[in-house]
Amino acid sequence: MSRLFLLDGTALAYRSHHALSRSGLSAPDGRPTAAVFGFTNTLLRILECESPDLVAVALDAKGPTFRHRRYAEYKATREKAPEEMIAQLEDMRRVVRALGIALFEVPGYEADDVIGTLTREGEAAGHEVLIVTGDKDFMQLVGPKVRLYNVFKRDVELVIEDEAAVREKFGTTPERVPDVLAIMGDSSDNVPGVKGIGDKGASKLIAEHGSVAELLAGLEGIEGRPRKLIEEHREMLELSLELVRIDTRVPLDPGLESVGPPAPDSGALVEVFSELGFQSLMGRVEVGRQAEEERDYHMVRDEQALEAMIEELRAAGAFAVDTETTSLFPLQAELVGVSFSAAPGRAFYVPFNHQPAVLPGGREALLERLEPLLTDPALDRTGQNYKYDALVFAGQGIRVPPPDFDTMVASFCVHGSTRGHGLDELALSYFGLKKIPTVELIGRGAKQITMDFVDVEQVAEYACEDADVTFRLREKLERELEESGSEALFRDLEMPLVPVLTAMERRGIRVDIALLARLGEAMEGEIAAAEEEVHRLAGRPFKLRSHKELGQVLFEELRIQEAAGVKRPRRTKTGWATDHETLVSSYGEAEIVRQLLEYRQLTKLKSTYVDSLPGFVNPATGRIHCSFSQVSAATGRLASSDPNLQNIPVRTARGRRLREAFIPREADQAGEWVLLAADYSQVELRIMAHLAGDELMVRAFEEGRDIHASTAAVVFGVAEEEVDREMRSRAKAINFGLLYGMGANRLARETGMSLAEARGFIERYFEAFPRVRGWKEQVLEHARAEGYVETLLGRRRPIPEINSKNPRARAMAENAAVNTPVQGSAADIIKRAMISLEARLADSELAGRMLLQVHDELLLEVPRSQVDETVPIVRECMESAVTLDLPLAVDFGWGASWLEAH
Repeated sequence: MSRLFLLDGTALAYRSHHALSRSGLSAPDGRPTAAVFGFTNTLLRILECESPDLVAVALDAKGPTFRHRRYAEYKATREKAPEEMIAQLEDMRRVVRALGIALFEVPGYEADDVIGTLTREGEAAGHEVLIVTGDKDFMQLVGPKVRLYNVFKRDVELVIEDEAAVREKFGTTPERVPDVLAIMGDSSDNVPGVKGIGDKGASKLIAEHGSVAELLAGLEGIEGRPRKLIEEHREMLELSLELVRIDTRVPLDPGLESVGPPAPDSGALVEVFSELGFQSLMGRVEVGRQAEEERDYHMVRDEQALEAMIEELRAAGAFAVDTETTSLFPLQAELVGVSFSAAPGRAFYVPFNHQPAVLPGGREALLERLEPLLTDPALDRTGQNYKYDALVFAGQGIRVPPPDFDTMVASFCVHGSTRGHGLDELALSYFGLKKIPTVELIGRGAKQITMDFVDVEQVAEYACEDADVTFRLREKLERELEESGSEALFRDLEMPLVPVLTAMERRGIRVDIALLARLGEAMEGEIAAAEEEVHRLAGRPFKLRSHKELGQVLFEELRIQEAAGVKRPRRTKTGWATDHETLVSSYGEAEIVRQLLEYRQLTKLKSTYVDSLPGFVNPATGRIHCSFSQVSAATGRLASSDPNLQNIPVRTARGRRLREAFIPREADQAGEWVLLAADYSQVELRIMAHLAGDELMVRAFEEGRDIHASTAAVVFGVAEEEVDREMRSRAKAINFGLLYGMGANRLARETGMSLAEARGFIERYFEAFPRVRGWKEQVLEHARAEGYVETLLGRRRPIPEINSKNPRARAMAENAAVNTPVQGSAADIIKRAMISLEARLADSELAGRMLLQVHDELLLEVPRSQVDETVPIVRECMESAVTLDLPLAVDFGWGASWLEAH
């Protein structure tokens, strides 16, 4: 018997929302995704575990139903559906459609009625029907071929409910369930029932009398209080029976004939999963592999095959290239092999560990033979994250030319942060191709091996597939770059930046390991002292890292919420919430909280940087070579990793001390070296002044005045020289806060103002700078109309939630819409400056070179004797990166460490 699965989509949406609403799950663009993730995860689990022959999902349609027309108070007492969940319903629909599942939403009817109708049609057609729900009302549909598939019970993975389960719950048969429900009523749906008779009394009455109709017909024979109650509520009982009975005759067009097995569209699934940030679900997308006849893959085994490959690639004039290595750190990786593709479906793999060797001279001879091909500037080359491959080749002594096309960078220029840009995701999205998983070759965890230990035949197929997909992606992405208006951004900014970042990563930066060790020892003492102080204030020792014990101490024993005059925080699975935001926002005045935060800051700083930085030092170079990503931040900002040097705190004394450990190279023939820091001065505020066209702000910058003091003078109505420290601090908070969506609540919290004062200050600010308000409103209006915002250099960021009905999602989208044109423009400007500066320094006789980019700052390594000659070049490249209505300005500093350079 074929099995028909019918899912109560509305109930599943509610369940997912309530189960995961506190998880904080959100898409790359910031919109909440917890409910749609839970919904999707449950749906996928059913498909994977049950392999249904037929499957459909029903959702409640918008608007009133026939029940509302019959009884205006139907569901009137129910709380309004959470806006955050409603905002995710469309994404749930997208998931259902991408899975190739029939979706029903019928105006005037509830999902229950649609499912009831499909259930009866399914029974008549001879199917076994399983209704995925936790709603007891569906028990009236249960029969020999119909059961409830309940995944909604807490702490129970699955319960199958049949006729025996119905009798156990209601004491009657499924067809009499509506009669029991009508008597007992339903407070959640505001079904009145017979007040005074509960579920047990209702079950007993139906068991004795058969049905509501029979009960009413024989009312004279009923004694006592039940008869009186039924007589009093007779009309409501008859009405309730209409309300609780599922309509199994909904006019469906089409109906069951439109329901089939799931037919997933892998491309659509990858698109929606990428957009929502569901990376963990990507591996569950069922897609096909490339047919063997479409795969013309070759492993190069000897010199003749190698020469034929080189000749073919040269004749093509363009190829995609990819490396297989032993490490994620390119400058420490050993080259295992190189793959090439110059035609769709055709690729070559050149192994460096093949036995017998491809060439008699082994690895060195093979590199020597490939070098002319790899370095020929006349050949057009494509890569996926080409920077990694270029660094691998650099580690082998081969300096390859910059790429003509990087598929990862191109994908980011087209799609921004609305999707992932890894090769596996791109292959799924564009070709419906599930690539060979890397883990299939090297394993994971303690059993993981490196690629040089994998069977060479397996590596060959894997590597050829990478090169083939990369080559084929270029055509797709070139078309999308043109269609999206992103080609200039890609060609003129992001691609020229690739070799600049490659060079910076290759150079790395020197660190003082001995100083880090001394810092670590000092911090251990400070951590112990902070822990001891927390224990003293608590009155007893406890585990500071245990959220459960900490919450118990703070909120049950010390009851710090009473002194703060606020409620205790929300409960989590491990006890009272003790995260940083909760403690700072509500209990930050408590001395024990201040000491606890001091302890946390110390332990985080020590573990994240002091203890870990030495492990990133390359033993061959003695330097740290962090990786820069062009595809991580929605605004276009660069991100660094392995290690992340952009998150070193600079506002704390301990964070600044960390910078002391970053030092220039040792003295050589060029003499003593220093680190030179070049930092854009208030670049984001300058960009905002330009975009808003605010004359007061522009003039303040042009005249070199303190912008925060100037703002305070205008807002407070005093002369600039009369502005005190508090006035300036408040003006600074709003100047920068405006860029990040700061409202009155946060301004009050950060400045110590009352909420009323903060609101008044914001209003005075916009009265003083009306063009800033006008610019902000114009940006939001454009985003609402077009669905995106744009930077000065044409980088577009989609803002899909800007028109969301969910206030939280909409507020986040509005913040992103205002912030992106400013922060994104700042990111584009410093990228353009980096491209210019790298070329200028390379063309000069100066030895200085860029090492790091951190937000609005560039850090260079320069001979002390050449600082005076280098600074003007850096200044010119940075200040002339774009032309604004007001000048860009750069602050400089240099010294024997990064700290001293500031």
